[in-house]
Amino acid sequence: MKRTVRVLLIMCLSVVPFISFSQQKLSPKESSILIKGTSTIHDWRCKVEQLTGDIQVEKAGATVKAIKVMDVQMVVKSIKSLKEDGSYYEASMDKNVYKALNADKNPQITFSLKKVNSIGANGEVNALATVKIAGVAKDLIVTGVAKQLPNGSVKITGKKAMKMTDFNVDPPKAMLGAIRTGDDITIEFDLLFK
Repeated sequence: MKRTVRVLLIMCLSVVPFISFSQQKLSPKESSILIKGTSTIHDWRCKVEQLTGDIQVEKAGATVKAIKVMDVQMVVKSIKSLKEDGSYYEASMDKNVYKALNADKNPQITFSLKKVNSIGANGEVNALATVKIAGVAKDLIVTGVAKQLPNGSVKITGKKAMKMTDFNVDPPKAMLGAIRTGDDITIEFDLLFK
C-alpha cells in the first residue's frame, strides 16, 4: 500500500509543474528606461540613469505565472537627454527637465504595482499600477511582457504612452519658449530582475 501511494505521489509531482515564489532585485546596469517625446524642432529622448526596484513573482516551470509585487524607483536628476548617436546633450538640456518635474521637491518617479489583471500564455501582462511623477500619483493600466530567463532572472519589457499634463507637469521649454516639447510622451522599459 505504501509503495502505491509513493508511486501515485511521484506521478502527480511529475505532471504538475513546480510552482515557486521568488523575490528579485532590479539589475540597473542591465535595465533601461527611456522617455520619448516630440518638440517644435525634433523628436527627443531621455534615459534614466539611476533606478532601483524589486519584484516578487510566482513561477511555474519556465514561465511567470503571477506577479505579486513590483516596485521601481527612478531618480529624476539622473534623467539625461540623448542625442541620436547615443551620446548625451549638455547638462543645460537636462535642467529644463528637472525644473519641469520639480526635482528638488520630488526627487523620484515611482511605479508601484497594484494588481495584475491578466498574464497571457506568452507572458503578456495587463496590470494596474500607481505611477507618481512630480508629486502627483495616478493609477494607470500598463501592459508589457514578463519572461523568465534560463538563469532564473525575470525580464519585463513594454511601453506606456501618457501626457505630461496628466501629472501637472508643464512640458519643458527652451530658448525663451522658442522650443517647446509636446505634451505626449512614451516611456519604454526593459527591466531585468535577478
